[in-house]
Amino acid sequence: MLTQDNVFLLLTALIGLVILKLAVSWSKRPKYLPGPPRLPLIGNLLQMPESEAWVTYKKWGEKYGDAMYLEIMGSPLVILNSYNSIVDILEKRSDIYSDRPVGVMANILMGWSQAVVMAPYNDRWRRFRRLTTAAMRKDAAKQFHPVQEKEVARYLGSLVKDPEHFMENFRLAAGRSLLYNFYGIDVKGADDPIITTAEKAMSMATFAAQPGNFLVDFFPALVHVPKWFPGAGWKKFAEEGKGLAVEMVNIPFNITKKAMEAGTNETSFTSINLDKKEDEDIVKWCAGTMLSGTKITSVASVHAFFLAMVLHPDIQKRCQEELDSVIGPDRLPVVADRDNLPYLSATMKELMRWQPVSPLALPHRLIKDDVYKGAVIPAGTVVMANTWAVTRDPSLFPNPEKFDPNRYLPMFDKSIPHDPKDLPLDTESFAFGFGRRICAGMHYADSMLLISMARILSTFDIRPAKDANGKEIIPDIKFNSDIVRESLDFKCSITPRSDAAKALISEYTS
Repeated sequence: MLTQDNVFLLLTALIGLVILKLAVSWSKRPKYLPGPPRLPLIGNLLQMPESEAWVTYKKWGEKYGDAMYLEIMGSPLVILNSYNSIVDILEKRSDIYSDRPVGVMANILMGWSQAVVMAPYNDRWRRFRRLTTAAMRKDAAKQFHPVQEKEVARYLGSLVKDPEHFMENFRLAAGRSLLYNFYGIDVKGADDPIITTAEKAMSMATFAAQPGNFLVDFFPALVHVPKWFPGAGWKKFAEEGKGLAVEMVNIPFNITKKAMEAGTNETSFTSINLDKKEDEDIVKWCAGTMLSGTKITSVASVHAFFLAMVLHPDIQKRCQEELDSVIGPDRLPVVADRDNLPYLSATMKELMRWQPVSPLALPHRLIKDDVYKGAVIPAGTVVMANTWAVTRDPSLFPNPEKFDPNRYLPMFDKSIPHDPKDLPLDTESFAFGFGRRICAGMHYADSMLLISMARILSTFDIRPAKDANGKEIIPDIKFNSDIVRESLDFKCSITPRSDAAKALISEYTS
């Protein structure tokens, strides 16, 4: 018969066994990388930053190390906060770290898994990569330079007529360049449906891809909730976003295809690959991804350039003096002038470091269990490289907050004696992603930024705007917190450097 004492002893024994089992289970738990303390079930969900996540991750890295482990609702996440850890994992082990995470909202519901940047690491992605590499490797990308130079010249004309809307007009220039190079299409204005559709589709996709914006990414079962259910407005967002993505790739593709059938097409990435009988769906999504992704990053880079020139007139002046000396007053610079423009080239590198367009590289996904520094990284872990932390690493870039082209100048100016091992980390090593998922359009974006900077500074002065009392308005360094990081709008004064510069622009645009 169980007495009260026996019941107490039995309960004590059972509790002891449960505690022992939990202790054994805890002791056998895999050793993960260090990271912020996690709560049961939800992990680090409540600690995740709402904005500028890269800044928070860098601060956490200073406490927990350059490779740290987090969990969001049971899903593992690793943040890499140093260039060495990024190379160790995403470069040296790229065979198992080149997949993309399956974001329910962006990838599945909105269809962006079909795009080059979001595609899983599979045969479809390899076919994407073959086409983009053939067209956009460094030597092949030279084919795009004439159109880039032409569209930037047209942009200079818009700066003469409408300097107030300098960024809206550059968005048009970037879109025109891409549409002509990838589809052979010449659009007239920023309100062209091809441009507006691509802009809205990319805007919705980047919002959907940001962790935490939609609960369905954490609770996939929510996909079965009917559209009429209270709080299911995100389903309408997904439908609209998917429709826009489909239009973004189909509208310009079909225009090019019809022009080819009529024999009236211009040579372009799409026409070349269709003539080669490449798979139409692969060509369509390759071109569409380049149109949307490369445009948004080019715009963000040029926006940061204008900000840098307003804030650093001394650097602007030195770039202009170099351009005047090398190019002279009778022509506009071309991409081929790069080797003779060391200070401008250094300024561009420093711009990309000072205000990176992608402070967090697009996430990778581990396809099988791995061990790093004695810690287990389980299969399925999402891995994010904190590019911002690399650009703010004082061991790589002394006084990292300072905008200083001189740090890159020895890379281009051969008259400066230097030890190659003392050169700073090249932006090509961190600004365009990592490993096998490095941005295919990096050389296109590079030449577009270079020719934009060169032609603008050859012909215009960029100064702070003035208030009603004639006092200069110095803009704050403020950026959004999107996946593609762009400066918030600011005003500045943009004026032709001389009547001769104005006449030269007219000559190129008439």
